Amino acid sequence: MYLEEKDVDSIACGAMFLGSGGAGDTTVLQIMAKQAIHDNGPVRLLSPFELQDDAWVVSMSMMGSPAVHYEKMMSGHELIMALRLLEEEKQIKARALIALEIGGINAITPILAAALTGLPLVDADGMGRAFPECQMTTFHAFGAEARPFIICADNGKCQRYLHPSTIEIERAARISMTNMGGSVALASFPMTGKLLQEAAIHHTFSVCKRIGESVRAAGSSVQRVYSSLAAELQNSIYGKPCKLIEGRIVELQRYLQDGFLRGELLVEGSGFHHTEQVEIEFQSEYLLARQGERIVATVPDLICILEADSGLPLMIDELEKQMKVWVIAIPCPIILRHPKMLDFVGPWNFGVGDSYVPVEQRFSEEGSG
Repeated sequence: MYLEEKDVDSIACGAMFLGSGGAGDTTVLQIMAKQAIHDNGPVRLLSPFELQDDAWVVSMSMMGSPAVHYEKMMSGHELIMALRLLEEEKQIKARALIALEIGGINAITPILAAALTGLPLVDADGMGRAFPECQMTTFHAFGAEARPFIICADNGKCQRYLHPSTIEIERAARISMTNMGGSVALASFPMTGKLLQEAAIHHTFSVCKRIGESVRAAGSSVQRVYSSLAAELQNSIYGKPCKLIEGRIVELQRYLQDGFLRGELLVEGSGFHHTEQVEIEFQSEYLLARQGERIVATVPDLICILEADSGLPLMIDELEKQMKVWVIAIPCPIILRHPKMLDFVGPWNFGVGDSYVPVEQRFSEEGSG
């Protein structure tokens, strides 16, 4: 399969849903990726099983504030520079690229890098959604090392990290990234095809593309968008979404803490849900939904807030009081529920609960009760 210019827009649309309220506005990177494909030709999308066992694959992404990403137009050269420095440090030659996460801007970043370098892109990623930190990946949980971890800024300055601990690298790189302007290109997690087949979440670009195509074809109707989304997801590596509430945002608090956008909001129900309220907590992404004392959805399942007219997902920084919205939850890929992954992405890692129950199980228990 090859990704053409039109596919970039579909993937960007799908990535808004898989971003779970965070991971940044893709608009600028969409333009850049489409121009790179126009100039250099389509990007080959490889199944993980098409890779030779000893072929090296490198993860390409952006790191930093989504607002800074949007304001600071990068050239794309930063991605190439980060990749070449990683290859030099590791003494390898990359045969393909892979996404760190399939949510938000980092679904588009590796497409741009692939178009600029002529390398194929693997149909897989390390999160199956968006998470705020690099250790929150299947790559890390299932044995890939983040090092060499290379970050490059738009002014040509680069930093490399060789710590054995991904968590140490994440902390050190966040400090450097802030000092380098708040937005950097990132090359990391070099791994062989054999390890990638075991450590990555397979075929997420294909699913993301199909989500985008079906949602864009549905038009500006939240009901049609939701129906299209359900049709695409229920037989995928995700699962059929659950509608939690429709109504209006009546309370909203956002604040920066430790470099992350945190806060909560309250949706007051309308129509069929007129007697209900749902409270949502977030840190970079939506993390937990609660009705009264009862938790109805929690990370690593995906929580999305859809604008009630268009049906498109709202990012955290787009929310406003009195907005009419739908709140839905999407079951995450099964691999994110593995104990090795829950050690890093279970709700207790974000301070929003001490246990994880899959959203579809919560709803089936409610129905049977």
